Amino acid sequence: MTERTYTHLHMEAVACLWEAFVEVNQRGWKRDPDNERQNPRLKALTGNAAALYEAWGNVGTCEMRHAAINLADFMLKTWDAMTEDEQHECIPYDWEFAPAFLAVIEWNRHGSSTHPTDPRDMAEAVLAFQRKNA
Repeated sequence: MTERTYTHLHMEAVACLWEAFVEVNQRGWKRDPDNERQNPRLKALTGNAAALYEAWGNVGTCEMRHAAINLADFMLKTWDAMTEDEQHECIPYDWEFAPAFLAVIEWNRHGSSTHPTDPRDMAEAVLAFQRKNA
């Protein structure tokens, strides 16, 4: 395992991103036909949220925690690639930006993620998602 040093800001980003991960997982569980307490009135998850829920079920919580840790640095770089006005569109950071960042990431069933690799391109994708769902 590679040793890394993380800053307080990295740890905050991981915590915010993990909160978004857990929220998607809980939304999926409430809709999961294998859950005996499923809420049948809720529509199934779609798109990236459904893929994240499936990946979580396949790889488990530990792997998804590691995914959050691995994505946090890029989330910080994405935030920094935004202008102040763009950041303002995504405030609060923990309840708007982190979930929007997570929402544009594509997942395969084995827990691997795909997203734009340039922070500015990712910022554009996050802003497009945020504006569409505002």
